[in-house]
Amino acid sequence: MILVTGSTGKVGQQLVAALKTKGAAFKALARSEASFKALTALGVETVKGDLGDPASMKAALQGVDKLFLLSSASHFDRLEIGAIDAARAAGVKHVVKLSTGGAGGDSPNPLLRAHARAERALEDSGLAFTILRPTFFMQNWVAFFSQGIKAGQPVYVNAGEGRLAWIDTRDVAGVATAALTEPGHEGFVYDLTGPEALSYGEVAARLGKLLGRDVAYVPVPDSAAFQAMKGMGMDSWYAYGMVTLHQGVRRGMAEPTTGTVELVTSGAPRSIDAFLKESLGAFM
Repeated sequence: MILVTGSTGKVGQQLVAALKTKGAAFKALARSEASFKALTALGVETVKGDLGDPASMKAALQGVDKLFLLSSASHFDRLEIGAIDAARAAGVKHVVKLSTGGAGGDSPNPLLRAHARAERALEDSGLAFTILRPTFFMQNWVAFFSQGIKAGQPVYVNAGEGRLAWIDTRDVAGVATAALTEPGHEGFVYDLTGPEALSYGEVAARLGKLLGRDVAYVPVPDSAAFQAMKGMGMDSWYAYGMVTLHQGVRRGMAEPTTGTVELVTSGAPRSIDAFLKESLGAFM
């Protein structure tokens, strides 16, 4: 039995769909009543729980031998380390953790350091593990920019002209599905990218061509990006993390591509062009 955390997020919802298609035995963890209702409406076995609530995690982990671990909360490493401890106590055999590209304890980025702390705790736990380190999601274009693009506004990011090896969350979920349902993935750290590295400006130009109108990208200073994210309600820890992620993009840290998706799933990763064509209605 697999327990999926973060089951309504960008990767989690794709993983739930992939596990259903494969016929795997799994259940999803739902923190909110809305998430619980949404998942059960899909016919998914769902349990209420919170990574920060040890009692609820103890109950949710009953009968579970594999855990997909994902949290997007501020200072998520504390929650994930607690979940790793709960998994070990519950007799879980294998944890697949969603991390991120560039995770490292010496990074100036708080998000990357937090992922590194959780990765280290997992590696030291004695549990079998697989760590997934994807780069930036193609789906971010819909989640963060579609409403502004609909209104004719530019895309504002502090990424300069740095290129990113954009990945579709369905490909991340495909690798997670393989790691959770097939033997031979224990002990691996998978760096996951799409097939092509493109700057925000280059993606905006391709999207504009599909839409038949200009989609502008405006590189902004770090300070402007930080204040804009705080103005949208993001806490300072996460806002600083996002700003410094894009500083890394400017330094070329997100540009390298890997063949890991195809190596693990035997299928080529989706291209940004295919994603934009499929998602075009979100920008119109």
